[in-house]
Amino acid sequence: MRLSYLLSVLGGLSAGPLLAQQPPNLPVVAILDELQAKPAALRYYDQWWAPLPSAQGAACYDVIQRKDSADVSWHVRRYDLSTGRPLLDLGFSGALPWGQPEGPSRQWYPSGQLRETITFRKGAAEGRQLTFYPDGKPRRTVDYARQKAVRGECFDAAGLPIDCPPYHTFAQLRRPNDRSSADVLAQLTHDYPQYLPAGYNRAERAVVYFAFYVDTLGRATAPRILRGDDPALNAAVLEAIRHLPAFEPARQEGQLTHDPIEGFVLYTSAVARRRKP
Repeated sequence: MRLSYLLSVLGGLSAGPLLAQQPPNLPVVAILDELQAKPAALRYYDQWWAPLPSAQGAACYDVIQRKDSADVSWHVRRYDLSTGRPLLDLGFSGALPWGQPEGPSRQWYPSGQLRETITFRKGAAEGRQLTFYPDGKPRRTVDYARQKAVRGECFDAAGLPIDCPPYHTFAQLRRPNDRSSADVLAQLTHDYPQYLPAGYNRAERAVVYFAFYVDTLGRATAPRILRGDDPALNAAVLEAIRHLPAFEPARQEGQLTHDPIEGFVLYTSAVARRRKP
């Protein structure tokens, strides 16, 4: 693709939607399951896009709206909390957002510069993906057809062609002394009973929702509880996160990047019995 054409595309898209001056007056959700009975809600995130239980310490937020179209059932718009500038505009199909992207998607840098534009159909990229450097120079151009990349070009910061690195790899947990990848949820489910207080037990089942991010050194950082009604159980999950082995860090366009992770662990009376004396 010619550089002049890329720049003309950028000029037509970089203005973006109207800025949101402040978060609208909508209910706040910490976990996506809380959207089931709501037509719209807010969700807050830290600077690395890891979800938060409330607005405290937030750097950005989502406006999440239910849609009635045939293809898009949820629409998510993300905004920088301090400037009101848009960061993300994306639709989803399915019962909850973040499952299967659908329709046009755009991302912006906090400066307001367009970062990426792409279209999804049934969860797969379709048509042309364009990504840009923070100064607006073209970074990647990929054409997709039938859910496969059929043509791609990448450029360095000086505008010279380079081999395209993987677009996005996610942080992968590594087991100590083992090169095989481990599942984070399985690891935490196995580990957290060891951090429960001696003699801990409760008859009721419980669910603890958590989040953290993996930094560029591969460390689980800033763990937080999104939802959980038992302080001792919450503390055990947080301690298990802090003791996770190192990750292979995520990469975006070949560069190390932070990677948000969220999930939940279950508690039953059988879990407490797994605690070592």
